[in-house]
Amino acid sequence: MTPTYENNASSLTQAAVLLPLIGHEEVWHLLFIRRTLTVSHHKGQIAFPGGRAEHHDSTPLATALRETREELGLDPRQIHILGKLPPVPTTQTGFLIHPFVGILPLEFQLRPDPREVASTLTVPLDFFLNSPERSRAKNRYNYQNEIIWGATARIMTILTNKLLTELPCAS
Repeated sequence: MTPTYENNASSLTQAAVLLPLIGHEEVWHLLFIRRTLTVSHHKGQIAFPGGRAEHHDSTPLATALRETREELGLDPRQIHILGKLPPVPTTQTGFLIHPFVGILPLEFQLRPDPREVASTLTVPLDFFLNSPERSRAKNRYNYQNEIIWGATARIMTILTNKLLTELPCAS
């Protein structure tokens, strides 16, 4: 049975993701995964590492960190969590996604689980901050022939709006 987390009852299935930030030569990038075609939900989509809450996950953050370890082999103790964004529901699959922003260590090694992760993709944060698509609120981003859409794009729109509002020098 999937937990509903304390103080967050919902008919939606609880899930959590990590928005992994990577610093490259004073430029920040976000790390995404492409889901395999064999996973249960969101087959082949560009997404953040994360997934459904399990009964032993005490918090949404515990879910995000566990899933990141399972999907990418990253040690949760090395991820510096900056904060949490508002939960985002999926429109057709019935999930309530709790997004967390975290910085990966300078030296890290990805070990993607081939059952869940077909490939990884890094995108400069500036791409999202300066994207004309963001201002049109289409919730769809095209980056180097990759389409970031759905809940992942909505989460990115929330993050970029927050950065542009709270850190005006970010753009």
